[in-house]
Amino acid sequence: MKIRKFKVPQNLIYFLFIIYSIHDFQAQTLDLKWKVETSGKILAGPVANDELTFVGNEKGTFMAIQLDNGAIAWKFETKGNIQAAALLYDNLVFFESANVFYALKQKTGKEVWRYRLDFPAEKFKDASGNEHLYKLDPFDDKRSSGFLYHGIIYIGCSNGKVIGLNSKTGNLEFSISAKDDSPIRSSPLVLDDQIYFGDWNGVVYCYDLKGKKFVWTKNTYREKPYATFGGIATEFKPYKGKLFFGARNPALNVLSVSDGQKVWTYNDPTGGWIIGDPVLFNDTLYMGGSDNFSMLAFNPDDGKIIWKTKRAKNIYGKAVVTEDFVIYGGGNSYDPKDTGELVILKRSNGELVTHFETSSSVFSSPVLTKTEMVIFGSNDGAIYGLELQP
Repeated sequence: MKIRKFKVPQNLIYFLFIIYSIHDFQAQTLDLKWKVETSGKILAGPVANDELTFVGNEKGTFMAIQLDNGAIAWKFETKGNIQAAALLYDNLVFFESANVFYALKQKTGKEVWRYRLDFPAEKFKDASGNEHLYKLDPFDDKRSSGFLYHGIIYIGCSNGKVIGLNSKTGNLEFSISAKDDSPIRSSPLVLDDQIYFGDWNGVVYCYDLKGKKFVWTKNTYREKPYATFGGIATEFKPYKGKLFFGARNPALNVLSVSDGQKVWTYNDPTGGWIIGDPVLFNDTLYMGGSDNFSMLAFNPDDGKIIWKTKRAKNIYGKAVVTEDFVIYGGGNSYDPKDTGELVILKRSNGELVTHFETSSSVFSSPVLTKTEMVIFGSNDGAIYGLELQP
């Protein structure tokens, strides 16, 4: 019997490809696995081990939550704001609350040590005359997270110091000051025995730990056009001799690690801050902007934009980047009653995959667990555990 060949029309192949692509693109969903309500808004990003996630809120409650069911394993009460992500090391969890640094047992929450910085609490009054402690202005929602290097935890402080605490004992091992004791909200980086950090006046520092001297300093702007402008308040990331960080500044300045000179600058046309924490993945830089409402993917060598995805929310935090996705939170810096969202984009081109809406802003940087759960906090006081479903 002669078998006749059937030739599929080219336009049918194209049609089937489009249908498959749309189906594949829309297949991803975010399903709520659990939700934990707390008494204060969550600005700190959670961190996780194999069994627990750890996060604190602005009422001073630090907690460990079971990943499988969202049950609270333990709570630890402090006396002030918790705004920065904790650090996990050697079965301990380290975090800062209201200028006090704590080390707790990961399994039990038992305190191992604490280190207190004794100086007057920073505070400001809002337009209604209400006083806010441990904040420098209305948009002061980010604080320094610790960086571990050779058993020492380096962290920036509100009194203008970068200190190093022994991770086992909490003893002070290191301390240097920024110019004019300018507060430090950036999370430091230690690379080859040199520590990099930025201050509230927009100055970046490189200090040699062995030589015990500053190698260079760099001002990131010349004029301060308004009061909330210029403070450096993100992590620092290195890449091919370059230093990446975000600031309250529409000019994203990338500096040379060796001497602090500018390698390239991106000027945002909207004038919005590029304040998201930098993430480098597969030779691409990912950073979020505030008033431009955009997640941007850059070529880190020259600053050219690969893609830019604009939505309707400010971005303050750090994205999670995987082979397939860019995952981040967004919110409204000016209206606390507005909704927030957790967004997933395609890493290849920035197209929207899906999003999950919350009743208030999401300025808490998400974490992706080994079991591919996405965990984040919201200004509504809740901590969410989501599963990405195909």
